[in-house]
Amino acid sequence: MGNNRVFSIDTLRRFIVQAFAAAGIPAADGKLVADNLIHADLWGIGTHGVSRFPVYLKRIQAGAVNPRPEIRIDNSWPAVLSVDGNNGLGAVVTVKALDAAMATAEKFGLCAAGIKGSNHFGAAGYYCDRGAEANCITIVLTDAPPAIPPWGGKEAYFGTNPIAVGFPRKGKPPVVLDLATSIVARGKIIEAAGRGKNIPVGWALNKDGSPTINAQEALAGTLLPMAGPKGYALALAVEHLAGVLTGAAFGRDVAWQYGDKHSPANVGHIIIVLKADAFISREDYDERNERFFREIKACEKAAGTSEIYLPGERERILAQSLIKRGIEVPGGLVEEFETIAREYGLSLAGE
Repeated sequence: MGNNRVFSIDTLRRFIVQAFAAAGIPAADGKLVADNLIHADLWGIGTHGVSRFPVYLKRIQAGAVNPRPEIRIDNSWPAVLSVDGNNGLGAVVTVKALDAAMATAEKFGLCAAGIKGSNHFGAAGYYCDRGAEANCITIVLTDAPPAIPPWGGKEAYFGTNPIAVGFPRKGKPPVVLDLATSIVARGKIIEAAGRGKNIPVGWALNKDGSPTINAQEALAGTLLPMAGPKGYALALAVEHLAGVLTGAAFGRDVAWQYGDKHSPANVGHIIIVLKADAFISREDYDERNERFFREIKACEKAAGTSEIYLPGERERILAQSLIKRGIEVPGGLVEEFETIAREYGLSLAGE
């Protein structure tokens, strides 16, 4: 385990909220962001979990992120919201936009919210989970700093541009899919670079456009899209919808939060919420929904497969385990936490 440490969920949440508060973030907003980051770790998406907390904090301290944004939400059309996040933390901006979209969907059956002036918002599936609590099918798209080249190119232009979709279920956790349009999340490259480890063949190109297994070379080069030209096409679609359409930054204009410059990132997101009973009764939806998922899980299994899992199902199993035993934090990140704790006079010890 080395210098790694295991922290309880409560300890991590309290520490992050207290540090954010010391940096000028309202307690409610700090808790929301902490929950967003911890959710990612519980789902096994450590690249979008508490590992992002130090850079969030540094950007707040540098004035690159607004700790108390005045988020503006306007009705472009009856069921369309235009959201300006005023350079607030991504999770804070997105949850407020999602809540407004769900309230609008209660009136019209659906709502689309286009968001500009935001920042990195954690794992997209987090918002699909929240949408399911209001019986909404939720689609979440976001652009991101350049990482993927257009197919046939060697220069990064598109972000990893994740797509997340959540389907509510009666009496059961929602089915949530959350995937990057790159072959791997950029956070995994950052993580490998930080640990001095190589990455698998087929993940990335160096700055000359040649395949590389060196994580540092990959960060200076580009990630490859999933499924070749199909992934490129999806990345293009997300970049257009979340960036071009919303008025947010797109392509080379989306700032990288790990860079030396402290300019606003102006990340763009799209949220589409659709009531589960938009086309048929809720009773019919629930019956058809459960039949659909039941039939999927009952499909004949391939050799060596013990169970067919629905998207998000394995992640929820992992989360239940981690809630009990805590989250393991790498030694290097522990040191960053300890530095932050000393800076603000906080404790990393559990209660």
